[in-house]
Amino acid sequence: MSDRYVRVEDDDESFDELDLDAADSVFDRGASVAELAIRQRSWRFGHVIVDEAQDLTPMQWRMVARRARGNSMTIVGDLAQRSNGSPGEWRDHLPPSIDTFDYRELSTNYRSPAEVNDLAAGLLAELAPNLAVSRSIRRTGVAPHAIPVDSIEQALPQLIEEELGAIGDGKVAVITSMALSVSNDVNLLSPRAAKGLEFDSVIIIEPAAMLAEPHGLSLLYVAVTRTTRRLAFLHTGELPAIVAAALVTGPDAAR
Repeated sequence: MSDRYVRVEDDDESFDELDLDAADSVFDRGASVAELAIRQRSWRFGHVIVDEAQDLTPMQWRMVARRARGNSMTIVGDLAQRSNGSPGEWRDHLPPSIDTFDYRELSTNYRSPAEVNDLAAGLLAELAPNLAVSRSIRRTGVAPHAIPVDSIEQALPQLIEEELGAIGDGKVAVITSMALSVSNDVNLLSPRAAKGLEFDSVIIIEPAAMLAEPHGLSLLYVAVTRTTRRLAFLHTGELPAIVAAALVTGPDAAR
């Protein structure tokens, strides 16, 4: 069965779009909407939702904007977690075709407890002072803490065991840029891979090394904000001042 198209004028460009009002239903075509969109290069959506939008490149923005009829989009992202450039403001990153938009900031933090949110706020003040700090809705009574050790490889298994015991059936993540191995019941992630995820307990390895990477402060901010309950830093070198100022340090730290 042949497809029928309609000609749509949009600003400076015209598009041949699949006319679903005149065509059989998507179900009858044996394809999902996403599959139709892939097959029909002229397809455009009535509305597009973009998540983790802070990391889109100009070319990716151009691609997305061309698929959204009338630039109708819901754009979700955290500029503090931008890992391919400075945070800036949304106007700095959106394509020129999006010249007007309504902006809303999330003012309530439902993920991280206040103890972790306070630490993240200190990083945010250095990273992107123009961004508002959210307010956490709860406290756990457990402060983030740092543990200086002589060997990450030797100390990490014991710390993981302690965290697993503290959270019961919860999930533990080790976030690091180092090449390490952990047990199968623990998630081992880079800061970039951890974006959008959450865990009951997070162990950050060598925060100074993370800060030394390109856009390191954003990466550290991502790592810090992944936890819903507990946060620990394991390090052999000197703890970064921006982290040390907000932490309880040493082997006697409350866990």
